[in-house]
Amino acid sequence: MRRALLSLAAAALLALASAVSLAEEHALLTSDGTVHTIASGKAIDLGVENLAQSPDNVVLEWTRVAPDGTVSTSIIPGTDSSSVKRGLQPAFDEQTQTLILMWTEDYKGYSQVRVGVMRENAWTNSGLLPSQGISKAYNPQMVISHQPVFHLDDHDQKVWTTRSTLSIIWWEEAQVGQARFATLALDENEFDPSSLEIYDLPSLIGTSGPVSYDGVPTGAYLFPALQADGLGGGLVAVFADLHDQLEKVIKIDFAQDQGKPSDTTSVNWKRRHIPIVGVVADGPLARMTPMLAFDAWGDLAVGTSVGSGYRPTHYWRDGGSLRYTRLDGTDWGPVRTITVDDVMTWDKATALVVGMGQRN
Repeated sequence: MRRALLSLAAAALLALASAVSLAEEHALLTSDGTVHTIASGKAIDLGVENLAQSPDNVVLEWTRVAPDGTVSTSIIPGTDSSSVKRGLQPAFDEQTQTLILMWTEDYKGYSQVRVGVMRENAWTNSGLLPSQGISKAYNPQMVISHQPVFHLDDHDQKVWTTRSTLSIIWWEEAQVGQARFATLALDENEFDPSSLEIYDLPSLIGTSGPVSYDGVPTGAYLFPALQADGLGGGLVAVFADLHDQLEKVIKIDFAQDQGKPSDTTSVNWKRRHIPIVGVVADGPLARMTPMLAFDAWGDLAVGTSVGSGYRPTHYWRDGGSLRYTRLDGTDWGPVRTITVDDVMTWDKATALVVGMGQRN
C-alpha cells in the first residue's frame, strides 16, 4: 500500500511540474508599515526573467513596498532553479525584526521543507534535512512563540529576557513515515536557518520503531499540527505515531533557566535550545478521516485544533461539507457535518470548528 501511495506522490509531482507557470502569491504587512509580497512561479511569468538564470526557472520573487511608496523587487537568493516551490507561508517576528518564509521544494524524486530568513535586508535559507536519505516532506506548519527566560550575568544576577523561537512541524515519508519537529532561536545574535535543530517526534517521546500503514488513511497521519499553548511561550503538537498506532498530543517547552553564558561548563546554557517534551493525551488513530492523495496541498484538506483540555478536534473537507470529530476519552466522537454554501463559506465553517476545538 505504501509503495502505491508513494508512486501516486511521484506522479503528482510530475503533473505539478508541468503546471508551475501558475504562480502562488502571499502578502504580509509588518509593523513598520512595509508590505512584503512573496510569489513563486516561472521567472518569465513573474516578469523577472532578466534577474533569473533562465526565464523558465522557478523562482521566489520578493517585492517590498516601503511606507513612503518605494518599491523594490528581487529574487530570493538560492531559489533560482528548475525545482517547484509551493506552499508559501510568510511570517514576521516583531521582536527580532525578522521576516520568515517557509515553503516546500520539489526535486526529482524527493521534496524538502525550506526556510528563508531575512534580517537587515539580507536573505539566508536552508533546507530541513531528511532523517533517512531521499524523502518527501508534507504539510509543514510553523509557529513563532515568545517565552520569558532568564540567564545569569557575571555577578550571578538574573537577567530576564523574552526568547523568540521559530518552531516547525511536518510529515516526512522516508524509510519510516513520521512527524518531525525543528526549532530555531531567532533572538540569537549569530543565528542562521542552517542552525535549525531537527528532531524525530516519536524519538523525542521514546516510541520510535517500525511503522504500519495497514488500513490507516492518509488523512489520519499526513497532517500533523502545531499551535501555541497559552501565553507562556509553550507549544502543543498533534501527530500520528504509526509505530504504536496512536494519535499523540504533546506539550513542547524550553527551559526558562538558561544558565550562565560566560560559563563554558554551564549545562543549562548548552541545553537552552533542546525542547522539553511530554505526552499529555493520546487515543486511537483517526481512521474516519479520508484517504487523500499525497498531493493534497493548497487549501488544507485536513486540520486539527486543540483546546485547554488537550482534546484534539480533526476536521476535513468532504464534497460540499466540512466534517469534524473530537477525541473523547479513549475514542473519537461521532462525525458531525457543517454544510457549506454561499452563506456558510469554507472560511466561516473552518473558523467555527477551529474556535470550538480551541475553547474546549
